[in-house]
Amino acid sequence: MRKCAALRIVSTAFAVVAAGVPRSPAAANGELARPFIPSISMDHDGRTDPSEYARREGVGGSLLRERLGASGIVRCGGAIGTAQLTLRADVVTTAAHVLIGPDGKARGGTCTFEPSIGGSAGPIAIDSRSIRAGSAKPLSEPAARDWAVARLVAPVAGATPYGLAAPHVPGAVTMYAGGHGRADGMAVERCRARHFIGASPQGIREIAIDCSAAPGASGAALLDSSHHVFAIYVGYRSANPDQAQAFSTTHYNFAISLDGPFRRALLSAAGTRR
Repeated sequence: MRKCAALRIVSTAFAVVAAGVPRSPAAANGELARPFIPSISMDHDGRTDPSEYARREGVGGSLLRERLGASGIVRCGGAIGTAQLTLRADVVTTAAHVLIGPDGKARGGTCTFEPSIGGSAGPIAIDSRSIRAGSAKPLSEPAARDWAVARLVAPVAGATPYGLAAPHVPGAVTMYAGGHGRADGMAVERCRARHFIGASPQGIREIAIDCSAAPGASGAALLDSSHHVFAIYVGYRSANPDQAQAFSTTHYNFAISLDGPFRRALLSAAGTRR
């Protein structure tokens, strides 16, 4: 395990922890530094289960499904992460390391997606041949390459997929992600996208957020006020990840934007031109 006195850099999808350094050879060549696995909590953890969220927001079941029903859990080999239907009821976006292992191969067994709200059909298989990712070895690459788009073998009946936000970074965001109590336990949090960290040469931006997260959250969408996806959660950076702390330049979770090749792969999978 490599360590740095300033920041320990880590990722988020399952129960293995690896560390990195804030700068890497790739970063020196203009790429963003690699993080990787579990995640961190802020001094105020605002995550709540969907029923409590619905009560606070004063929304009924049908509106809750419309707002958040596109999100769900991916199980792939031994990994658990979060994904969401985006643009179509048979297209999901997530973090690449949820679907691809450290060896650069697809995780063993059948990968499935299961919506967390109103999904009566159970898990639906992900078509492994359809996966398009930012890297064949996402755990060894800069974080801006840790994205994946895939098709399901069948659409989720009755689902309302999330729309795609125009490129921007809103202040207030909603994150609905796994990792609440256990890896496949989902919770909602109203939190904030604080600032840009940087951008890759391909135009994908890293965005510091003050949302709390835990293993199982990787790949979760950050939603704007219209409940459109503008980024996905991929990891954290912290000098002391074992303690909940206030958001700062040495303690934050972060997301990558749906820009550049990520956006193009999604539009291609959805058969949409923009």
